[in-house]
Amino acid sequence: MESYLTGRGDSTGNALPSSDDDEFRSYLEDAPKQVISPAEQNISEEEQVEVVYDEANCPKVEVVTSEGKPRRIVIHLPDGKLLEISCEY
Repeated sequence: MESYLTGRGDSTGNALPSSDDDEFRSYLEDAPKQVISPAEQNISEEEQVEVVYDEANCPKVEVVTSEGKPRRIVIHLPDGKLLEISCEY
């Protein structure tokens, strides 16, 4: 069956490339994942870190506050990686 988009062009009038190569290619460059250790984090003098959850065999959860407002939630995953969630208001 012929592809629905065969022969159609984009907004500039260029035809879509043929599907000779069926291999998936990402549009985004797959940069290597980087793990940021706590020593590498830049915590300013104004920021305070509060541990909100720290139980055995569970991820440790910290809230980083600045001027009384939460700025980041940091979750220490079991494999040593950090999940950092930014809080924007």
